[in-house]
Amino acid sequence: MRILAIDLGTSRVKVGVVDENLVTRASSSRQYPTLTSDPGMAEQRSQDWLGAISAATKSVLETVDPLRIDAVVMTAQMPTLVALDEAGKVIGNAVTWQDSRADSLVLSHLDHHARERVRVLAGTPIDGRYIIPMHLRRGAERTYRPATLLSAKDYLYYVLTSHLVTDPSTASGFGNFDITATSWSDELTGHWGIETDLLPRIVDPHHAAPLSQTGAALLEGVAPGTPVVLGAADSVCAHHFITTLFNDSASVIDGSSTVIMATVPSATSVIGELLVTPLVDPSTCGAEMDLLSTGSSIGWLARLLAVSPEDLEELAITNPRRVENEVLFLPYLARGEQGVIWRSDLAGSIDRLSLDASRADISLALFEGIAIETMRCIEVLQHSQPLKRVVCVSSPRSRHLGASLLDALLDIPVLALAQQSPSLLGAALIGLESLGDGSTIRNLEPQSLLAEVPRFETTYRDALVRKAHEYLKIAAHASDPQPTRSTHE
Repeated sequence: MRILAIDLGTSRVKVGVVDENLVTRASSSRQYPTLTSDPGMAEQRSQDWLGAISAATKSVLETVDPLRIDAVVMTAQMPTLVALDEAGKVIGNAVTWQDSRADSLVLSHLDHHARERVRVLAGTPIDGRYIIPMHLRRGAERTYRPATLLSAKDYLYYVLTSHLVTDPSTASGFGNFDITATSWSDELTGHWGIETDLLPRIVDPHHAAPLSQTGAALLEGVAPGTPVVLGAADSVCAHHFITTLFNDSASVIDGSSTVIMATVPSATSVIGELLVTPLVDPSTCGAEMDLLSTGSSIGWLARLLAVSPEDLEELAITNPRRVENEVLFLPYLARGEQGVIWRSDLAGSIDRLSLDASRADISLALFEGIAIETMRCIEVLQHSQPLKRVVCVSSPRSRHLGASLLDALLDIPVLALAQQSPSLLGAALIGLESLGDGSTIRNLEPQSLLAEVPRFETTYRDALVRKAHEYLKIAAHASDPQPTRSTHE
């Protein structure tokens, strides 16, 4: 059996052909730009997505017979707004989850009581990085008259099948989803003042529809009529793959941002202001915390120092002064944070710089700051669900420095997954389940998928724990005053 899985990420699309044993037979990826010409702006062109998907699929199918593809399945970045007009054409660019321009709109549009109702019903402490606030901000555009609001994955599904549907995990990124009823909330939809006709129908992640002629032209070689499975949000797919192999684990999934997620029995069992996310299994939920700028911060510092991200990690790992390094790096470079803090007013900062601070010191401090913020998230998650272990996923060329730092900070085992495409494999697993062939993963040996996590010497582990205490003294907290933003900001 062969599943063609498509993972539309923040900066690139990955396409892979995965067999019934979750072995990737062939894979390819293509990048696309993010448009950032205005402050807080992060937009992408949907035609760039389609071109990248077409090229990556063509590359993959050069080595795999397209007529042997049994199903297509998708996962994607979210929340990302794609607005369609009455003819089904995209209006302007897609607004990605990195776009913060609607933050002030949320503060002005919803009072404290309304924001609390969103948190209780939708499972999210709401900010402007959700689809409905993005949509309302675009309302001032003269040509913006949408008939349908979709997220990125929903749009791809529409292109491939002509069906306007979404799954619960993706619907949770709109800002008006009822996490308990797994349906659109009339109360929250009314709070936002939008019409339900704008919203796609919510269906199960295993929902399948036949590949259309238009979709077959995009996935050149895949036969029309091939089942296209809806799939789920990228973080949910990754967590689905990881927890199928390692139960009672927290997933730490690094990309442009970092997603930290644990499975909980229900939305009501979550303690604290966490994201509550519907999982593939409808009987459970995910308690999720997101660090907005991790991989993107590493990329930024690498560009600033004129090295590659891999070289930056090497600088940090080989720092001969790591025990003595006093530099503290607070990595809130996305102008906000949705981890423990959940505040839209934060900016990154570097503390305790001195004239003898080196590139290696600053590099290591950034990785340490990300690890300490991740530690904070895991400690909060453990209030809602006891965890046996943490499973980390990082970039294909990573030396797993993040996992090593977490191992020094936490009291539970930290593992690193050698398989580098958990979102893609989680989507493929949903595809296999949809076809009734999702049980073969039980034959996999989870330990064989793990990479070695380098362990630091005791002196540095002790120094890092002390440094974490110092970091937390100056780090922001959710209870700190948050500036009131002008609606004209």
